[in-house]
Amino acid sequence: MSPEQLILAEHLATVMSWSALGAGIAVLSATITAAGQGYIGAKTVESIARQPEAKGALTTTMFISSGISETGGIYGLLIAFLLLYANPFVGRFIELFGLG
Repeated sequence: MSPEQLILAEHLATVMSWSALGAGIAVLSATITAAGQGYIGAKTVESIARQPEAKGALTTTMFISSGISETGGIYGLLIAFLLLYANPFVGRFIELFGLG
């Protein structure tokens, strides 16, 4: 390999490593979402214990809020999969520098 190709390979490795770091941060959002949903469930059970007659309304509200909060985790996982397996930055880098 020529020195220019080694430099380009090093830059490509840098792009890929930053993408892996971004994917890790995106997966962290899914973990935080799971903790939030656990909190929602715990508070719902606590509320039902205090007011059993409101069980139906509380359960419905819990499912709606859990569904809304789940979208952030799903988007985080989607971004992580894109960065790891269909990375647009790597493809663009290879296209720009003619490595393909």
